[in-house]
Amino acid sequence: MTMVKNEFFDINRFPKDWGIIVMPISMSKIISAQSAEECVRHLRDMLPKISINRVGAHFFYSEGLYMNLEHDAFTTKNNFAHAATGHKRAVQKLLVQHRQKFQIENAISFESWFQMYLSHKSFFNALKAVRDLYESDPEFQKWVAVDAEENGRELTEEQLSFYLEEHLFEYLLMNRQLELHNDFVQGREQWVLSCYPGAPLKAQIYLVQKDPLDINKDRNPYKGQYDLLQKKFVNYLQVDLNTYESQ
Repeated sequence: MTMVKNEFFDINRFPKDWGIIVMPISMSKIISAQSAEECVRHLRDMLPKISINRVGAHFFYSEGLYMNLEHDAFTTKNNFAHAATGHKRAVQKLLVQHRQKFQIENAISFESWFQMYLSHKSFFNALKAVRDLYESDPEFQKWVAVDAEENGRELTEEQLSFYLEEHLFEYLLMNRQLELHNDFVQGREQWVLSCYPGAPLKAQIYLVQKDPLDINKDRNPYKGQYDLLQKKFVNYLQVDLNTYESQ
């Protein structure tokens, strides 16, 4: 059946193959929409979607991504390090409280943004390719500018660097180009699902559709983002950006 453009639904059941639910944690939302309590609540909501116990969950803390924006690196590093470690401890504590539901402790893993650089064979060459695309593609430039305007961001060089690195991360993630260190799944994942509380950015969708690294041939069924607030999976390959309403 052909999917209708810009028409998205919830996921009833995850595949029976090994897979990983990935929660990229925005440092600006770590005590609000992505607090430990909210993250564990979302994970609990997903448990009925698991038909066979071959699913892990992986938290990616984006503290390193924010270095694109900050000038006082010493203070920022310490603040974000404390926020990430505190969040991890709070998640682990809540998982213990709900251990009857989350029965496999090592199915939950945590990773720093800086570790992510090492989990790809050539992250910064890939980032250069994305930057080159931006410099040469007016359509990509347009969608980055639209995202900045819709989110009240000034599109400085620092903000642009933030966006491009963030988009590359998601592009690599959904094409299973990042090594996810999860002791339960142990590299056997056949699918990866990125989950975030809110709609995806349009330039991110454009990058995946453009596929400058020629990696969309990967067979991951989840080429997009699961919106935890709307409870629907936005398939990037089924988006018509010119008519897509992200709010």
